Amino acid sequence: MIVRGLTVPDWLRERTTPVHLLAFGLGWLVLFFVVPLLVLLWQSLGLGTSNPLAAYERAFSELYLRAILRSFLYGIVTTAITLALAYSFSYFVVFWTSMERLFLVLVVLPLWIAYIIRYLGIQLFLSPTGPFVELFGSDFGLLFSTRGVILGLVVAFLPFAILPIYNSMSAVDQSYVQASRILGAGQLRTIYSVILPLSVSGIVAGGLIVFILASGSFLAPAVLGNPDTFMIANMIERSYTELYNIELAAALSVIYTGALLALIAAFNSYVNLGEVFEKL
Repeated sequence: MIVRGLTVPDWLRERTTPVHLLAFGLGWLVLFFVVPLLVLLWQSLGLGTSNPLAAYERAFSELYLRAILRSFLYGIVTTAITLALAYSFSYFVVFWTSMERLFLVLVVLPLWIAYIIRYLGIQLFLSPTGPFVELFGSDFGLLFSTRGVILGLVVAFLPFAILPIYNSMSAVDQSYVQASRILGAGQLRTIYSVILPLSVSGIVAGGLIVFILASGSFLAPAVLGNPDTFMIANMIERSYTELYNIELAAALSVIYTGALLALIAAFNSYVNLGEVFEKL
C-alpha cells in the first residue's frame, strides 16, 4: 500500500480499521476543541466567587459588544471584497491564460510568510517614509485606520478565497461554456447563467473560510489599526495580559464563539454546507 510515495507497513494496514481512524479523528477533535471550550466555559463562570456571572455582566457592556459587532462587520466587508477579487482572478486564470500553475504558485507563496511579517510589510509600505506616500504624497488615511485593517485582512486572506473558487471553476465543463456562446450568449450572460451557478460551491466555501478568519483576526487591527478599530480578539488579549482578568477573557471567548457558531448555523439553514463541501 502506497500513500504519497511512502510505504505503509503491512502490520499497520492489517490492524488499522475505519473505527480506529474515526476514533482518532474524534479524539483529536474532543481533546483540542471540545475540552478547551469546556475549560473556557468553566473559567468564565468564576465558580467560588460571590457573583459567578460577573464576567458575563461586564462582557455584555457596550465596549465589548461594539468590539464583537465590529469584528463581524470587518469580517463581512473583508469577505465581500475578497470574493469579488478572488472570483475575477480565478475567472482570468481558468478561462484567459494558459499559465495556471504560475499564477497558483503566486497565490500560494504568501501563505509561506507569517502574518505578522506581511502586516508589518504593509505598515512600512504605507508609512510616511514608505514608497506609497513618496509616490502619491499621502497614505489616504489607510494607515492606523479601519481602511488599513480591511486592507490587511483582504491581503492576508485572499488566497483562502481564490483556492476553493478556482477549484470549483476549473471543474466547470468547457462544453457548457462553448454551448452558451454558440447559442448567442455574451460573456457576461455566460458567466451569470453558466459559470456562476456551477462555481457557487467555491464561493460559499471561500466566503465562509475568509469570514471566520477575518472576524477573529488579532494581528491586523493590532498592527494596522488603532484602539478604536480593535476587534474582539484584541479585547480578549487585553483582558488577559493587561487587565489580568481571566474570567472576562474566557467569557468574551465563549460569547464570541457562540455568536459565530450561531451565524454559521443560520447560514447553513439557507445553504447546505455539507453539500457545498462535497462538491469541492
